[in-house]
Amino acid sequence: MKFTPVSNYRKESGGTRFLRSMLLICVFIGVAWLYTKHFDHAIEDIQTRSSVLDKSGSLSSKQKSQFRDFAKLFRDELGIDLVLRVASGTPEPPQLKSKSLYIGIDSTGGKIIVVFPPWIEKSLGPGFNDELQEHMRPYFESNSWPTGLMKALQLIWERVTGLATGGQG
Repeated sequence: MKFTPVSNYRKESGGTRFLRSMLLICVFIGVAWLYTKHFDHAIEDIQTRSSVLDKSGSLSSKQKSQFRDFAKLFRDELGIDLVLRVASGTPEPPQLKSKSLYIGIDSTGGKIIVVFPPWIEKSLGPGFNDELQEHMRPYFESNSWPTGLMKALQLIWERVTGLATGGQG
């Protein structure tokens, strides 16, 4: 019994062999590119999930998602790492990098702790932190602090982008 190969590889022309080889290389390059895109997306997802931590369980999944979107926006557009911690007591700020904006919320005590990166704090002035405290007071009293926090993040965004573009905010 004689075995005959199914492929006519030896009978193919050089151009056909070259084309098949190039297509195979393209498939490998495509798979590698898709893998790196998936890996980049997974890393980005991990980074945004770690930026928002709710130990009190006060935030809904939709609210957490909105805050993660804000964290991604701050990181992508301004290079600022937003670190948001919500707790039933006063949350302690973790060790922060020089480009980290920390916001700690005491959901039961109605307190907000904001630690700006040094260059932003200097540019915004000493009164801005007090302005944020006053902004959040009615939201804590009505127990709608997640809405107030979203508006506070918008206020911070407007002020910081106003600084970056040279405007008044």
